[in-house]
Amino acid sequence: MPIQQITQKATPLAPGQYQKLEVAELVGVVYTEIPPVEQRHLLSQILKPLGLLSLAAVANGVFARLWLRGDSQHEHLRLDDAHNLPPGDIVTLVHFVQQVSAETIEGLASTLCTSPTLVGSAAAAALLRVLMRRIQARRERRGLRPAGAH
Repeated sequence: MPIQQITQKATPLAPGQYQKLEVAELVGVVYTEIPPVEQRHLLSQILKPLGLLSLAAVANGVFARLWLRGDSQHEHLRLDDAHNLPPGDIVTLVHFVQQVSAETIEGLASTLCTSPTLVGSAAAAALLRVLMRRIQARRERRGLRPAGAH
């Protein structure tokens, strides 16, 4: 399925189609479904492990430019900038961050669980399911038992 079709708000996917998407594509879909304040929060989380040089290498440097234009020292991203990003750039960013820090992407699970905006979102539910499987698989590789296992 082409990324343009996946991440366009105007053409929502049927619930079964979300299961066929990769993590990065699911994040792109979720990103389009949330309000600008939550977009900025989600984007800030995704950008956390990257330095300015890394940001310059992703999506033609769009994230580095946004970081440098930020409102303040603590809010590196302006609300309108986060809202106006094309979902394809978010997908590209998530693909890149997964190479650098899979834990960062897996950490999005807590955001998905605590966001009242995402309750009822099929894309968020599919993304959470995938992230929880990845977290569990990583724990099992490390020899950790899931909570409640004997």
